[in-house]
Amino acid sequence: MSDYSSCPNCGRRAKDAISSCYFPFYKCRDCGEIYCKVCGDNKCPSCGSAKQSQTGKVYA
Repeated sequence: MSDYSSCPNCGRRAKDAISSCYFPFYKCRDCGEIYCKVCGDNKCPSCGSAKQSQTGKVYA
């Protein structure tokens, strides 16, 4: 897993998270796109696949 300071896809930062000082991000198992739940809404924003794996976390 990797840690980032913002979502690699939409740029959202953990300081913008409502409930904690970090949030997870995911990698699409079909196309490889990396995204968070905000920009992906439980689906890959690139290909629409629901197949995902947690890849890391974004910390404040």
